[in-house]
Amino acid sequence: MKNKSDVKKINWVILAIVLLLGVGTAIFALVDLMSAADTAFGEEAQSRIEFSWGSFQTGILIALAIGLIFLVIGWKRIFPFNVPLAIILFGFYYQLFFLIFTVGWIRLQGMLGLLAALLVGIILTVIYAISLLNERRRTVKR
Repeated sequence: MKNKSDVKKINWVILAIVLLLGVGTAIFALVDLMSAADTAFGEEAQSRIEFSWGSFQTGILIALAIGLIFLVIGWKRIFPFNVPLAIILFGFYYQLFFLIFTVGWIRLQGMLGLLAALLVGIILTVIYAISLLNERRRTVKR
């Protein structure tokens, strides 16, 4: 890519924004659940903080760890697609966080975070792919 430093800056800014939003919404959800923990009935009792770990969570964590290892190994090689893949991987970790530490409807927030990460990652991937294809076409026509 011609403007490699610009793409790196854009990647890092988008990654920072996504990470800050993810951590912020997770903290906000947990604080909201802690304040609603006083009620033992009604809609507030449906969603709560509760640690749940099983073979399902272990399998997902192992798969995500393997994905993270491959991403770290090929980080520079897959530029500019490294950050979109990292955002998608972060979305899966976000979902796993809600699967482990919450029970109830609040787990949907993890799914929404995963969906948002998938959308951002896919949009960035498509933009970079189109940019690379256009650049190749320009060099082939010369």
